[in-house]
Amino acid sequence: MVARALLLYLFAAASADVAAFALAPQGPRQHARFRDAHSSSCKAASADDRDCGARTETITYKTTLASDEGNAPSRWQRMRRTFRSAPDGEADKPALYQFTSDYDELVIGSTSNPSTTAVLLVHPIGVGIGRWYYNRLLASLAERYGDIGHRLVFLAPDLLGSATASGPTDANKIPLLTVSDWSDQLTHLMAEYERKSEKEGHPIDCWTVVANGGCAPIALKVASESLQQSPPFQAALTNVIISSPPRLPFFLESTDPAKVRKSYRTLSGVAGRLFWWYALRKEGKFIQKFSERNLVGDAANLGEKWTPNCLEAAAMHGGRSRYSTFAFLAGTLQDGCLDSLNTLKGTDVKIDFIRGTDKRRNRAKSWFWSRRKLSTKEGDTAPPEETIQQYVNKQGNRGSELFVEGRISLAWEDATGYAKALMELLCE
Repeated sequence: MVARALLLYLFAAASADVAAFALAPQGPRQHARFRDAHSSSCKAASADDRDCGARTETITYKTTLASDEGNAPSRWQRMRRTFRSAPDGEADKPALYQFTSDYDELVIGSTSNPSTTAVLLVHPIGVGIGRWYYNRLLASLAERYGDIGHRLVFLAPDLLGSATASGPTDANKIPLLTVSDWSDQLTHLMAEYERKSEKEGHPIDCWTVVANGGCAPIALKVASESLQQSPPFQAALTNVIISSPPRLPFFLESTDPAKVRKSYRTLSGVAGRLFWWYALRKEGKFIQKFSERNLVGDAANLGEKWTPNCLEAAAMHGGRSRYSTFAFLAGTLQDGCLDSLNTLKGTDVKIDFIRGTDKRRNRAKSWFWSRRKLSTKEGDTAPPEETIQQYVNKQGNRGSELFVEGRISLAWEDATGYAKALMELLCE
């Protein structure tokens, strides 16, 4: 029973991302240029069986990983070096990893317009989650906005350690992944796609990065890097859109890196293998039950493809996608975003939010990290907690907020409403 309880806690943290702290819903705003004539009610289940209209491309990415740099070698690494010779100066160099992975590309709008707005979709990290998380959204965008006057392209890649991106060459195990590793992967994709699009006669005019919940630090890191003197990509990054944002402390406080590394080593051992086996057994029965209970407002909105998609992605490359989940569980995304937010403060980069109307908080927990609790004396009334939306508004980064049907997995649960909100924020 103790082992099962541990697995339940681990899976809860892995699949749920970080809970949204939602304000009271507001009326939806309209924009004449992208007004959607269809209802935005949460009826996305039928999109499971529709072709989303996206084209799948493959990209190769060679990189070192941040957790390999500047850290003392482990006992096992020291033993290997004792028995394995290496050229002078090579022994202490960080390993070079080669990832070959897929991303989905959806182009909508006028083909006669040479300039293009590019939108990068960053999927959540969890058991079997990958770029497929945005399939319903891409289908809804293609169906409802295919004839708009401006050319838009949506890119949905698999993040390092997830789905097709979980099998680096000559590596049986992936080191601890960090926010920097994921942001470097995305800026590399953005630079490569700019070159590709330029050759095809459609130069990228500007970028928007969209992220869900706990992956917000990745999007903010990419945005802050765009303001560097020589960013990897050339076009301006004008928007960051975060759905189901965590509470403000998540963005401002960071965890102890040593504790994160220790937790990751623990998860990468026997405990993690047992967890992965338990999460995927019985055709993902536990995945389905947990997702119904914690990720959506209405269990019917998961549809028939959610669990099979999770199982398929989780099994890729011999199940090595577990390492991105273990990194999440260890707290690697809780690195704080204060540096990124300070870099973006007062700039032209807009940071906006999409929240679900279902305000129930996620009860997922982990033994490896904990959330800050609000405490008040008996009889006192807690003052309203400042939200990340209010914080970035004071920082001068706009902080617009829209609501759609659903709870946490909004782009999947209410793809129609999410597409509408996304388009409104893009052209505000």
